[in-house]
Amino acid sequence: MLWYTERTMKFTRRTSNILLIMGAIMLFFWVTRAYTWYANDLQESPYLALIHLPIILISLTIGSYLAYLGVKGRRATRSNV
Repeated sequence: MLWYTERTMKFTRRTSNILLIMGAIMLFFWVTRAYTWYANDLQESPYLALIHLPIILISLTIGSYLAYLGVKGRRATRSNV
């Protein structure tokens, strides 16, 4: 188990908070963008909607990962203190 702890990223509490906030903001804006995509683009032009869909999915994935790293870092700093 020692090899696993040496290879993991160590985040400070501040870095974890910043990652969590960035992830939450990104998720908020891209979820609203996904709703706008559904409400406007999908009903207006299906070809334009197909172009925007991968962008929305990739951005939601990045936002989720940032939030995950923030939560994981906060848990790690709390258990080490």
